[in-house]
Amino acid sequence: MAKGYPTEKLLRKVIDDLSDFLPYLVLVGGWIPYLYQKHVWPQELTGRDSGIGSAQSSTPLTTTDMDFGVTLVSYPGEESIADRVRKLGYSERHVSMDRLVPFVPIAKGKEENEKAEVEFITILNPPKHVHEKLVGKEIKMSNIKYFEILLENARKIQFFSQELQIPTEEVFVFHKLLTFVLRENEDKKRKDLYYVYFMLRFCPDKIKLVNSVRDLIQSRKEGKKVLHNIKTFFAHKDDKGPVAIERENGTDYFISNIRQDAFERITQLI
Repeated sequence: MAKGYPTEKLLRKVIDDLSDFLPYLVLVGGWIPYLYQKHVWPQELTGRDSGIGSAQSSTPLTTTDMDFGVTLVSYPGEESIADRVRKLGYSERHVSMDRLVPFVPIAKGKEENEKAEVEFITILNPPKHVHEKLVGKEIKMSNIKYFEILLENARKIQFFSQELQIPTEEVFVFHKLLTFVLRENEDKKRKDLYYVYFMLRFCPDKIKLVNSVRDLIQSRKEGKKVLHNIKTFFAHKDDKGPVAIERENGTDYFISNIRQDAFERITQLI
């Protein structure tokens, strides 16, 4: 296995700390392309297409923070995630300056600068037990539109000694193309598009991934919004979508024209 990103050790620690809660959680966000690159895609197949370079030459991770999607499955335990992280001595970022709750847990590694916020996200208007019993009312939980798409289409992978749920490749791409336009932060919007590009570029079975995303666009009611977003941001190779991906990708030793490559890879979904 290729050498991992240094902060992967911190991710491993958090996942081990939350092991009892993993059946009720789906890891989402910026760690997903990295986990596919390092722990899912067969290493001997990665980058097999001539001219695209190897995924091992590029690290898709642009964040250290960890986002866990919270499913609606009933949790029978007595201890909440809030109870667990406080018992383990996680630091806390308090949402309000004058109140101790709600807070965002902060995991810390051995190095002083090795830390990451651990956030919990679920659907709009979830049942009360999701927050109160599983996550714990003390922890801030975000509610996001269209988030059910990720929760309903997860797969299990082996991450060292733990079985971890993550979104399927096609659902991750579909969801990013659906929701990146909702981002107010331009940096996060750019990162979302880069994650889509990375998945389409380095997935070993590109044809299957493209066809699976197309199927989702055709079968899901949200598919029309995805098509609209692609056509709006990828009307030509110098449009704002390819430019954003080029900026996030940076210098590339395998592809001379990232804008053109990004434009072609994403518009093939139409």
